Amino acid sequence: MVSLEKLLTDAIVHGQPRTRRPWKKILILVEGIYSMEGSIVRLPEVIALKKRYKAFLYLDEAHSIGALGPRGGGVVDYFALDPKDVDIMMGTFTKSFGAAGGYIGGKKVSRLSPKAET
Repeated sequence: MVSLEKLLTDAIVHGQPRTRRPWKKILILVEGIYSMEGSIVRLPEVIALKKRYKAFLYLDEAHSIGALGPRGGGVVDYFALDPKDVDIMMGTFTKSFGAAGGYIGGKKVSRLSPKAET
């Protein structure tokens, strides 16, 4: 989390590499379970940083949906968090559910684009 916070503060303080203009949006991308190591993202801490620095959060639940949480809802369910704190959530039905397809979801109207529908 220390490294993520440093990246966020550097992005805010220094802006874009060539122009130094401020970033319009900062997106944090994490996986629910990192499949090669089997480690679970520390989602409560990531959400706290997201809120502190007004960033956006993209959560890949491909390996955690159906495998974690009391209802199989992935890391959000595992940590009993509010799914509304995740701006974009993505997953697949092929790993835990043995089916084809997947999903990507977010808010109908979001901070990403005031008129965007997802």
